Amino acid sequence: MYLWQLHLSSLLDVSKVWDRIFKQSGFINGEINFTLKEFETKRSDSEVDNLFKSIENITDIKDTQINSLSEIVNEKVVDTNQYLNEALKLCREFGDLEKTFLQQTVSGGNNDRRKDLWEKIMDEITSEFSKVNSDFERKEIEAVQYYKELGKKLK
Repeated sequence: MYLWQLHLSSLLDVSKVWDRIFKQSGFINGEINFTLKEFETKRSDSEVDNLFKSIENITDIKDTQINSLSEIVNEKVVDTNQYLNEALKLCREFGDLEKTFLQQTVSGGNNDRRKDLWEKIMDEITSEFSKVNSDFERKEIEAVQYYKELGKKLK
């Protein structure tokens, strides 16, 4: 036997040993697939649980909180409008009192300044009233749209 044949024979033996020790791709591939399947199974179970919890929360909100919100809004709108009407009534009464006071006083210079001041105050009150009213209407529309969208998402 030649020397190169001995080297070749020993090289083939070493190659076989190397393959048996380090080439474990089939085993590793199987372990990776098993781990992946286990992860997907556990993840899908938790995702389904999360979906059911979300549906329960949305249903609870739809059943209880939308009605209570609309009731609160309806109650508060009436109260707010009553308070604003009372404030406007008081402002008108003050205006009437000012007119009678102006008629009873002799000096007119201070009266003009007070009248201008009073008109500014009334303009500010009217402006604030309209802002509050428009903000409330806008928020009410937004709330209705939001809950309509939630209702559509639930269907």
